[in-house]
Amino acid sequence: MPHTTSAWFFFGDSLTQGVNDALMPGGWVSRLAVLAHEAGLCPIPRATFYNLGARRHSTAKIAARWRSELENRLIPGMVTRLVFCTGVVDMAAPGGGQPADPQQAATLMDQLLAEAAIVAPTLVISPPPIKDAAANARIGQLGKLQQQLCAKRGIAFAQVYDFLADANDYMNDLSDGLHPGSQGCALMAQTLMAQECVRAFMRAAQ
Repeated sequence: MPHTTSAWFFFGDSLTQGVNDALMPGGWVSRLAVLAHEAGLCPIPRATFYNLGARRHSTAKIAARWRSELENRLIPGMVTRLVFCTGVVDMAAPGGGQPADPQQAATLMDQLLAEAAIVAPTLVISPPPIKDAAANARIGQLGKLQQQLCAKRGIAFAQVYDFLADANDYMNDLSDGLHPGSQGCALMAQTLMAQECVRAFMRAAQ
């Protein structure tokens, strides 16, 4: 009998990539994997985690690439799970230009989820807060819209914005105004693991 491998695919921008975490490459994604392993949810090995965050990738860019990146990594017997954490690039426009409208970004996310939910179990994580107040207002609004979309489609949703925006340890760790360092990434991973929907999602197939 071939072994079953459970694999989690994390799609997002540079915050998902963990670009500011000097202690653990992969940031909160790697830290969440370790916490889930330690909790006995997805033992390593055989559980596999793909961090597919990319700098300055908006919801539209993630929507255009996630399917091909998933298919290029599939192996026989793999049980896949999809995780999306997107929206900071849309709302903050760190590469220049105008921020997107939250409703527009939510519409793109809805189109993405319509396809993703057919492919594999899916979890959406709200975009986390940043330092800029105006961008934060848009990020918070987008997170609420994403939550509504997930409720409509029966997709798991993890709220981190509301918790982290009020957490001094997280907000003070945004040294460049956008990306958490090691402390912030650890706090985000802990915030996720505290939610039942995340723990259920991180439980490997038996």
